[in-house]
Amino acid sequence: MAEKGNMKRLLIYLTYDKQNIIDGYIGYFLRSMRPLISSIAVVCNMPHIAKGLHNLTGYADHIFYRRNKGLDAGGFKDALCTFIGWDALAQYDELILVNDSFYGPFDDISRIFSEMESRGLDFWGLMKRGAGAYGSTGTDPEHILSFFYVFQSPLLHSEAFRSYWEEMPYYEGYMDVVKKYERQLTRHFACLGYRYDAYADTAPNETQNLRNQFFQCDYLSYEMITKRNFPFLKRKQLANNTLFCQTQENLALSLAYIEGHTDYDADLIWKNLIRTQAPAELYRSLGLHYILSEGRAGRHADALVCAKVKWLNAVDTVCEYLGRIRDGCEVRLFTDDADVEKAYHEKGFSAERSDRSDIELLCAVDRKKYRYICLIHDTDLSSDVQPSCTGKSYFFNIWENLLKDAGYIGSVIGLLEQKTYLGMLLHPVPIFSAWLGRLGLKWEGRFETVRKDLKDLGLRTTADPKIPPIHVTDNFWVRADVLDCFGKKTERIGTIPEEDYPYLWNYIVQEAGKLTGIVESAFYASMNETNYHFYLKTFLEWLTDRYGAHRELHEFQEIFRVEAAVEECRARYENWYVYGTGEIAQRCFEWLRDASGFLVSDGQTKSRTFHGKPVYCLSEMDGKEEAGVILCLSRENQEQVIGMLEKKWNGDYYTIH
Repeated sequence: MAEKGNMKRLLIYLTYDKQNIIDGYIGYFLRSMRPLISSIAVVCNMPHIAKGLHNLTGYADHIFYRRNKGLDAGGFKDALCTFIGWDALAQYDELILVNDSFYGPFDDISRIFSEMESRGLDFWGLMKRGAGAYGSTGTDPEHILSFFYVFQSPLLHSEAFRSYWEEMPYYEGYMDVVKKYERQLTRHFACLGYRYDAYADTAPNETQNLRNQFFQCDYLSYEMITKRNFPFLKRKQLANNTLFCQTQENLALSLAYIEGHTDYDADLIWKNLIRTQAPAELYRSLGLHYILSEGRAGRHADALVCAKVKWLNAVDTVCEYLGRIRDGCEVRLFTDDADVEKAYHEKGFSAERSDRSDIELLCAVDRKKYRYICLIHDTDLSSDVQPSCTGKSYFFNIWENLLKDAGYIGSVIGLLEQKTYLGMLLHPVPIFSAWLGRLGLKWEGRFETVRKDLKDLGLRTTADPKIPPIHVTDNFWVRADVLDCFGKKTERIGTIPEEDYPYLWNYIVQEAGKLTGIVESAFYASMNETNYHFYLKTFLEWLTDRYGAHRELHEFQEIFRVEAAVEECRARYENWYVYGTGEIAQRCFEWLRDASGFLVSDGQTKSRTFHGKPVYCLSEMDGKEEAGVILCLSRENQEQVIGMLEKKWNGDYYTIH
């Protein structure tokens, strides 16, 4: 190995983005690495860069473009075997392979290299995962996580290293890459006698109970950053539904620490998160639900309340709230009804006659004068359609949590001033009476319409048919500058039906580079929290009575989906099978009793029967029988099985993940 001062290092950085954008956090990382590196090569697993190219060109010596074939493993393979080549690689003492799946560093990265090179290793990484049991795949070995590898001489220049990359196939899917590349590379070279280690200290959370091993950088990011020598934040945890093993406190704590205790510009993280993640997922993962007490009352000249009123039976209640807030900010009333206009005039409030839509009204606001705008509607408080107690509770949900009084408005504005990444604040989703299970919980068949609306408006978003908006409502606080994205789209605004906008607001805010949250008063929160507990307890009692006792939510989910798949198989096929004889099939067997048999992969140890039903290897099925098959497999195992079924199976398959 060369002396440290003469160390020649090659960094290969791999990036992929669905929108072909290179965000600033990537440029920051490359700039941090540049003093240590002789040459930086960036591999873009996309055909071109639409925005942010400067984040690469400012630091990279070479930029290569390719299809996302084989994901990051395929990109590194092409870089080593084709783009750079082994002859050029021979001039370097150290090779660093990094992908774009993390933010940082939050500390001087040269310290990491100094420490690891003092250990006399052949290869190393930032973090490893101990040997563990992953689903039904058996025990996987201890391994370095593949987002950051460092290879040193003599391993780097060995025939074993070259042949590993040249012989490695282009893996077809994410789990294929994880199983065959990430989980096996460390053992492959360790078995050849090469020494390895990882920088972060994961020992305190490792265990001999292999089923309890986990990715510590995903689930304990705050502890890793603050106590375990890991000055990075992995992006993956945003996509994880952590509730099967913990709450999601780590992400919010990590971001707060980065903002308050490091020199890292947290806006680099916020910009990437907001652009790439579904608003509803960020709301949940980051805990963007704020409980506010009454703040200090005062005049907020930059705040405007736009109240659209249409119900005569709501006039008195609206005026009660207006009386509480009129000294705190400017209020404007809009109505298209002459009787309603007269009623407010008699109460001492001026209402402007207008038939403008919500979006037209908001876009007409003087956004140089007002920084914060509350759009709010009255509701029907009569008993004509529903009991008036129900309508009044819904009204209370909206007005109490958005416009409780002048002091509360001060708290809302204070929150927006403190958390500049927030662009909109909604009232809580109502969870009583007719609204339970109806509002904000699903797309209700509107996803395709919303996607078309977003396209017509020219908005880049992360709209996902599986992830509905945080809340479908037309009542909220919004930053005035969020509306600026409509400044050049006035001709398009009128083409969108007004009833679609409550589904669009989350994405309009996202386009403006901001987050959407929910705000509620301390009183309402104290009531709502107990109601949520009541519902959860009630639903779990019903589920347990119907499906038996289960420890985790995903176990109920598996049963629901198996039950639905069985009903469809029964209706469509004379014969149907179940793939898998593990924990999931065991748990769901009550609903699988009618199956014609159970299937396992070739080479897997199997019994002749499973609960009295025959068990077949996949190769025993001739592929001619038209039959359904239900995959009772973990998420990571089903991908490989699907590939085999698509080549061999004559019929439909049904997944539960």
